Amino acid sequence: MNSADALIIGGGVIGASIAYHLALKGFKNVLVIDKGIYPGSGSTGKATGGFRAQFGSEINIKLSLLSWQKLLSFKDELGIDPRFYQLGYLFLAQNNDELGLLKEANALQQSCGLNEAELVSIDDIRKLNPYINYNEIIGGCFCSTDGFISPLKILEGYIKGAKKCGIIFQYGTETEGFVIRNNNIKSVNTTSGNIEANIIINAAGAWAGEIAKLAGVDIPVKPLKRQAAMIKEKNIFPDNLPMTIWIDNSFHFRMRDGNLIMLLPLEPENNEPFNTDVENRWLENVLNIAKERIPKLQNCSIDKENSLAGLYEMSPDEHILLGLAPRLENFYLAGGSSGHGVMHSPAIGQLMAELIAGEKPSIDISSLKPSRFNESKYIKSIPFF
Repeated sequence: MNSADALIIGGGVIGASIAYHLALKGFKNVLVIDKGIYPGSGSTGKATGGFRAQFGSEINIKLSLLSWQKLLSFKDELGIDPRFYQLGYLFLAQNNDELGLLKEANALQQSCGLNEAELVSIDDIRKLNPYINYNEIIGGCFCSTDGFISPLKILEGYIKGAKKCGIIFQYGTETEGFVIRNNNIKSVNTTSGNIEANIIINAAGAWAGEIAKLAGVDIPVKPLKRQAAMIKEKNIFPDNLPMTIWIDNSFHFRMRDGNLIMLLPLEPENNEPFNTDVENRWLENVLNIAKERIPKLQNCSIDKENSLAGLYEMSPDEHILLGLAPRLENFYLAGGSSGHGVMHSPAIGQLMAELIAGEKPSIDISSLKPSRFNESKYIKSIPFF
């Protein structure tokens, strides 16, 4: 039987970040297992790489601000360029109710220290993105320090840093069950054999709820398919456009390496929990909306082959569960980021390592405790995106 001081289940960007930050705290015997056969074969590899601090809750803003600081020093610290391009997020309002939500969110963001977030006029919007239909837009909000990151480069950096400290990553290893005594997990049964561990961290992303069930823990983290459409035509717009989002239906688009990527968070037609097929009707819907809102796309078509679908790890209040699982004394949860896992992974790794090491976390994460749903302490957020 193998043994570890800490066993991390899930080798995506959050699991790798936790492993690296545990190593910085002096943890030596740490093992990361992942059922994928190579790094990034799960949700991390399908993430589109947005980064923003414009959120509607204080805790998510603070997670972003901590991650932002860490991303700025990422290359110097880990030797890998995270490709953090601060090109901004531009939110668009089409009526006074929507603009009111943006104003309320902006006031919260400013109170948290996000001074770069600012309300913008139609004239400002025309300068920030001259390629959209302005007919119904009455205003918006823009933050110049938001932008884009490379999920796989961040994963590569944390794996490289963790391995340099002696952390072991084991792929093609699936968790099958747990041996539990006196509210402690003693060992984990996997397809590669049993592993004894003093601390177990569930960082399995969209599969976190399934892993928790194996330990007799019911956590409200469920997978949700999200799709991204590509346009066949290349270099339609410059790559330095901000992420642009209409808040009425959350349609948004960006450029990446000459490719136009469009997103529209509709409920999938296929309700199988872990299905990642791109749906034809969704592609039709997103293209029709895009043609209305981006005039230059009138004669463009969808590149279905390069469109993709991945899984969000959703929690009921769309915030991560971070901390000890209910009723178990050595089983930590780091899941439920609800689409924000990659952008918050630098902060999550640091905060989880601080928590496990018995230190006071760098920011107050008490609102993220996994037991909050049983206690009816849902995190409230201004619902603009």
